Amino acid sequence: MNDYVAKEDFEWLRCDLHNHCEDHDLVEAHVESVSERLDVIALSNHAQKPIFFEQHRMIEKARELLPEQLVLFGMEWNAPLGVHANLIFPAGPNEAENAYAFARTYDRLGPGRNPTPEEALDALADLSPDERPVLFFNHPIANQWSSQTIARYIKADRGCVVTGIEALHGHQLHAKIAALDPLIYPSSAVGGLSDRVYETGRPFSLLAHSDFHVHKMSYQPDYPLGAFNHSLVGVPSGCRSATDVLTALRTGRSCAAQGHWLNLRAFCIGQAHIGQVWDGGANGGQIALETNEPVEMVELIGQLCRDAASVVLREFGPLETGAHELSFELPAEAHGFVRLRITAASSSRPHPGPNGTKLFQTSAILLP
Repeated sequence: MNDYVAKEDFEWLRCDLHNHCEDHDLVEAHVESVSERLDVIALSNHAQKPIFFEQHRMIEKARELLPEQLVLFGMEWNAPLGVHANLIFPAGPNEAENAYAFARTYDRLGPGRNPTPEEALDALADLSPDERPVLFFNHPIANQWSSQTIARYIKADRGCVVTGIEALHGHQLHAKIAALDPLIYPSSAVGGLSDRVYETGRPFSLLAHSDFHVHKMSYQPDYPLGAFNHSLVGVPSGCRSATDVLTALRTGRSCAAQGHWLNLRAFCIGQAHIGQVWDGGANGGQIALETNEPVEMVELIGQLCRDAASVVLREFGPLETGAHELSFELPAEAHGFVRLRITAASSSRPHPGPNGTKLFQTSAILLP
């Protein structure tokens, strides 16, 4: 399955970490064909709903159905000061207990609760290190998350829990979502929510997920898990445990993909790759990719001076179908970050559409 190979000794796992099943009888339908498309899934039902507190049974069933995949215990949290964030808990005997206890006490829609980010993140930091989840901000459409709120979460994060953001919206077949321009989506946009975090020198994972609701398919069809939106998470070769996946997310070693039209073979500056920090040595950069569709544009986005705004630093393209190697060079004194945003030339999406822009995005390489 894995066809995303960079020069470092990592393999890239295809993941969907944000999806829902609210009916025990639909678990099998929920994970149908997942073994052909994904390496990792996390079931993440809404924390305020009674069905969430039965999720451990669904996780057990999904693990039986997907013995070769990693199935993680997730939660869509109604987070203070924002709308939704996902928590993904390390696999283990206390995964459900920790998730349920957190949901009962710190969910914004829970009875009689008005939690603060600081209280919630302190509770997560008080868990033992091997039981702490990762947190990423979900579908940050306008007015749902702000740079100020994300900065407050990061400031309060003494347990290294806050790890990333969805670069693209799920619900890919919903008419309102399909009408959004992903190039100006708040976490994809140049100078947007993700870039504001990178400008502080912090690693941050860019992600994409289906937000698939199998129990709504009869009246609100959507792409199932792995059919279109998915994340790539880089783990050391041969290491596929929940700990390895969560560690990679904390490191910012991820990509957000729409569709399966591009394999990124390398993106590096000297010896630094996605999620790593450039050592200030060799300042030549390399991008190597293979596509089964033409590419409209490859954008190198970033900041080369701490007091400068994030901008498009370089553009490549258009490119024909096939293999390509692109090079660039950074100033020796560069400080900030660089990331990639790659746009397909075709707007064709899997049946039943609708068609629209298709992006492949990487998390940043940090420039100290």
